[in-house]
Amino acid sequence: MPETLITRPRRRMFSGRADQIAYARDFTRRALGACPVLDEAVLLVSELATNALEHTATGDAGSFRVTVYQAEAALLIAVKDDGSGKIPLPSPADALAENGRGLALVELMASRWGHCSDQHGRTVWFELRWNRRQPI
Repeated sequence: MPETLITRPRRRMFSGRADQIAYARDFTRRALGACPVLDEAVLLVSELATNALEHTATGDAGSFRVTVYQAEAALLIAVKDDGSGKIPLPSPADALAENGRGLALVELMASRWGHCSDQHGRTVWFELRWNRRQPI
């Protein structure tokens, strides 16, 4: 079985303010460069950063961190927030709702996703995979 080369993780911390979501998207674009699933990754980072602000202590003058791991045909991105007593779960689909679709998008688009937490906060992550022969 051939070895999978994974890049060194790229990390950046962001303040728990709404204007920082655009910076998180930009960081993700720059960290990934030419990647077949760049648009999907940027969208999902935006959703997880928004969730961190709206549903955790991050939105109360906290912070969140985005970490990007990339391999030849996959990437994993983790968003660590300041924690919450709520478990992150996708909301039931509501065609008329203006929000509440973030984790449903993650579940739909990601190859897999999950979360873990401890006394220092929570990390929600997703993985995207692609065919190595897929053009960029």
